[in-house]
Amino acid sequence: MAVMKGQRFIALQRLLLLSGLVLLWEATTGGFVPGWKLFETALLARPSLIAVDLVDYAQSGLFLTDARRTLLEAFLGLFFGVTGGVALGLLFGYWRTAAAVLEPVMVALNSLPRITVAPILILWFGLGMTSKVLLSLFTVFFVIFFNTLIGVRSVDPELVKAVKVMGGGPRHVARMVVVPSVCSWIFAALRTSVSFALTGAVVGEFVGSSSGLGYRMLLAAGLLHTERVFAIMLILMVVGVSLVEVSRRVERYLLRWSPGFTGM
Repeated sequence: MAVMKGQRFIALQRLLLLSGLVLLWEATTGGFVPGWKLFETALLARPSLIAVDLVDYAQSGLFLTDARRTLLEAFLGLFFGVTGGVALGLLFGYWRTAAAVLEPVMVALNSLPRITVAPILILWFGLGMTSKVLLSLFTVFFVIFFNTLIGVRSVDPELVKAVKVMGGGPRHVARMVVVPSVCSWIFAALRTSVSFALTGAVVGEFVGSSSGLGYRMLLAAGLLHTERVFAIMLILMVVGVSLVEVSRRVERYLLRWSPGFTGM
């Protein structure tokens, strides 16, 4: 009961802080006193005008089209990035020779700024969805790959010996020792990867696209439609926070068996 009250109090404090920031923002952009403002709305859009534009954007039908496109690109990139990262991370974890030879290559690829890969993918795969999915995949893959690899390498040798002493084979070692260890590392990376997948899709749309939230945002910026730019930023923020929260809850549910796990 005390924990619930504490959580409600924190939620109330967050709500008050957010409300105060929005009111301050509205005041400094001329929302309360006509003719007085610290920032021009062409540079910093007024919250009330952003809300109006957000409604217009939703009613125009473009929002559903753009959001569907961007989210599909992000989810596909996330799925394939996580699948490939886990598979290759496990392979490198078990196959030490391949890891010793190829790990420097993976480190070099990971060091590339993600945005520098976007023009090449656009050149190879065009302005369609494929290039955005691949950029999202590329953004996610290495985070999952390295966390999986570290998870395999951090397995406690004493636990492996204990399973073998009790007559367990490689399958038992993998199921009872390796998988639980790796899962903790994978879920630790998954929360970050969710937002990375969305970032990859939007950046790809910035570089070259004909639809999507990133494309619409770039178009609005070119037309000095500041309210639309901020409206899309708000949408992306809400989507990103929601996806991270979902992944956190999934992590908390699936890893509830782990000793000392709090789901934070």
